[in-house]
Amino acid sequence: MLAFYKTTMLPAFSVPMQWSGSTQGCVAGTTSAEYKAAVVNTVNSFRVLAGLPGNVTLNLTHSAMAQQAALMMEANSQLSHSPPSSWNCYTADGATAAGSSNLALGNAGPNAVHAYIADSGTASLGHRRWVLYSRLGEVGTGDTTRANTLWVFGGTVAAPAAVADTGVAWPARGYVPWTPNVADPNHPWSFSLPGADFSGASVAMSNDQGQVLSVSNVGPLPDGYGDNTMSWKLSAAESEWKRSPADTKFNVQIRNVKVGGQVKSFDYSVTFFVP
Repeated sequence: MLAFYKTTMLPAFSVPMQWSGSTQGCVAGTTSAEYKAAVVNTVNSFRVLAGLPGNVTLNLTHSAMAQQAALMMEANSQLSHSPPSSWNCYTADGATAAGSSNLALGNAGPNAVHAYIADSGTASLGHRRWVLYSRLGEVGTGDTTRANTLWVFGGTVAAPAAVADTGVAWPARGYVPWTPNVADPNHPWSFSLPGADFSGASVAMSNDQGQVLSVSNVGPLPDGYGDNTMSWKLSAAESEWKRSPADTKFNVQIRNVKVGGQVKSFDYSVTFFVP
């Protein structure tokens, strides 16, 4: 995992954007092919971390429309999935992309993808759930100096068969880089499973010594953002679990998840390491 982080994930964050557009004159422009590839690589890297295939592809048609949406967000210094026609630099294609995408302002490219995964200020965790959607097959990306539009609707593929048995956890099972551009135990935790009923589900966490850790905000999230998902926050004091710069391990137990009339349980561990 350390090698994957250093050779695959980290280099994407330093690829030059080379945006050719400008809010002056409402020129959407474009970004370099290498930068678009870095965005898709970052999407796929997070999916690989979460146990999903890293095979999401780039849709250039959607990217061109997403570029117009990103320009609109930059030009108006705000985000909207339903931008009015009165907005600066408004286009119909940009508005369509805005309604089909994750939107970021203040982050672009791979940094925006990380912000979607962290999703600290979004109660639904909708941005994270679309990036880690088990059926996501393609994305489009548009970027300006401080905005990203990541088209995530449509282009779905069959969910990997293993997802029904394992679900999709974030932070991910196994080893996870504890860095500002990957993951942090203090961000919301989530567990997704296609078609699952999390209304009666519970979560228990413990540290590397088996000591129970308190959690809060446990419950199902609204459906309609990728796969059905539940989330929680680690509310225990850092003194109870933090081992950094050594590895910091957590054990997670999820109980009473209902799928197709069956009750399922999930047990896994997450080990944060400092690269």
